[in-house]
Amino acid sequence: MQPLKVLFLVQGEGRGHITQALALGTMLKRAGHVVCAAIVSRGGDSKIPAYFEENLDAPITYVPSGRFIVDNRSRAIHWGRTLIHNSFRWRRFSRSFDTIRAHIATDRPDVLINFYEPLGGLFMVRHRPALPMIAVAHQFMFMHPRYVFPDGFGVQRRSVRFFTQLTGLRASRSLALSLFDAERLEEKKITVVPPILRDEFLQLPAARQEPFYLVYLYHHSLSADLIQWHRRHPDVQIHCFWNNPDAEETRQYSRNLTFHRLHGQRFLDMMARCRGMGTTAGFETLAEGMYLGKPLMLNPLHRHFEQHCNGVDGTQAGAAIQTSSFDLSRLIRFAKEYNYDASAFRKWVDQAERMVVGEIESTVAEYRRR
Repeated sequence: MQPLKVLFLVQGEGRGHITQALALGTMLKRAGHVVCAAIVSRGGDSKIPAYFEENLDAPITYVPSGRFIVDNRSRAIHWGRTLIHNSFRWRRFSRSFDTIRAHIATDRPDVLINFYEPLGGLFMVRHRPALPMIAVAHQFMFMHPRYVFPDGFGVQRRSVRFFTQLTGLRASRSLALSLFDAERLEEKKITVVPPILRDEFLQLPAARQEPFYLVYLYHHSLSADLIQWHRRHPDVQIHCFWNNPDAEETRQYSRNLTFHRLHGQRFLDMMARCRGMGTTAGFETLAEGMYLGKPLMLNPLHRHFEQHCNGVDGTQAGAAIQTSSFDLSRLIRFAKEYNYDASAFRKWVDQAERMVVGEIESTVAEYRRR
């Protein structure tokens, strides 16, 4: 087909969605398409990792959006404060709609690809632009009858499903990123596809191992648990990447504990070399660890339903253990008995480019035939 002009809308919280956008941008370019621009949301004072701007071959515009409020004491998402905080920001969100509309008028894209940003669904309902939207997120698997949820979390499950439906309002197609294959749901316009991983990751050498453990923290307040464990085990070498906008690039806490600000290539390189990894159970990091065959300890953010779902996915596959505290002793024991075979998962991930780009092209073609 003729080259497509693609506009990205990306939720900027965490690492997963911006990493998926980078990976898909490269895939589209190889297929002859062009990412004409990216609109990235920022909640509050959150900062987008520098590697996103360095590697996305398109102009980037930042807009305000909602954000999750994390309780520094309980390490939980504080849903009450989150709802109150975002309910008073509607006027700022309206300006974000104006930015999206201006990009559509100026860049004239053929398709809007929304990486789990609620502004996208709300914009489609409010302004009804004359182009299709494709929604991309792991959370669309929560709509699939084959998905297995953790016990409990009834309220959270309904809330996340509502939020996911919100991001996909009036979407022509929703791509559910999944660790396993499953049938498409045509009545819900959902297609199951593999995780979208970056070229820089897929080109990493496999089967490397050095005597250190890698840690990724969603929120820098979680570092207190890691430091407490390290004080009891000072001889274990740890490299930790955290989302701490006030920290220097590298902070040497002690001889064997080093904190790093988020840096795409450095994180991937250390993931390939580490003995095992502890993480707060983000989907992207879980998929990357499984692909590399690294022992994983998943410590979902307290009351963060999506991360508990990822914990179930990882443990069911036999690639991870799930913990309720950041006790790296469990990761060290798990690494000694680890026997997960990543070959089938790698074959599934290796189909991502063909499947995802094909779905985008076919969705645009179908929209044009209407």
